[in-house]
Amino acid sequence: MNIVGLGNLGCDIAEQFKQYKQFTVYKISEEISSAKDCFCIPRFDKPEKYETDLPAIPFQLEEELTLILSGEETISLSCLRILEQYKDLELKVIYIKPDLNFLSPMQKTINKVVYNVLQELTRSAKIQEMYLLDLKLVSDIIGKVSLKERQTKLYSTVAYSYYMKNMFDNINPVFEKTIESPQTYCIRTFGVMDFNTGKESLFYPLDNIREKGYSYYITKQELEEDTELFEHIEEQINNKFTENIKVSYSIFESILEETSVFVLVKTPYIQE
Repeated sequence: MNIVGLGNLGCDIAEQFKQYKQFTVYKISEEISSAKDCFCIPRFDKPEKYETDLPAIPFQLEEELTLILSGEETISLSCLRILEQYKDLELKVIYIKPDLNFLSPMQKTINKVVYNVLQELTRSAKIQEMYLLDLKLVSDIIGKVSLKERQTKLYSTVAYSYYMKNMFDNINPVFEKTIESPQTYCIRTFGVMDFNTGKESLFYPLDNIREKGYSYYITKQELEEDTELFEHIEEQINNKFTENIKVSYSIFESILEETSVFVLVKTPYIQE
């Protein structure tokens, strides 16, 4: 599975995917050394040149591409040319919402353009899935860490969540109650849920949510010994149903020493 980081932030997050053997990581930036998995593009003097004058990307990719970027960087305008070059692949995007308080008027305009165009391409099925993330919300989820460790922890949490989502897609659950998800439910975010309380924390405040999927990652000991486990999960899930939101869940055996619950949230609607 190919991961391509675009811009400084996209490349920093992409770097965290290298710890998972399932991913092959590439980087595109204006500030990067030449290497077989890196491509340095020129720093253009006008924003529109990132689309009109972008050189061909040299990476030979097959099957699937996930592009990671943030709208706070002018280089994000090159994403359309990059995605067009790889249009025959299955395309996915992880979009990091910038903090608007720290953007110039030009950066705000660039962010709005890229954010809206990528969503429109996703709704038209030219991009299969688009994941929206707000690092401020991710920071709230990971809790207190030292200033020196904070950035790495943030980026590794993003990579881990995407890794877990793909792992759950490719392994058999112990038990599941799932529903068929319409292809139009293509704008998404991740989240986690407290196994004991059922409290959810999402990576992005999606509007008009239409589907939630819960992946329970349960320790082997709990699966074998907890006679009330199934009832606890069923009660928790039943409390998640609303009139407009479909709910599904799967239970997997964890190789870790603690139980976790991952949430995948979907909507067919463009986000403001």
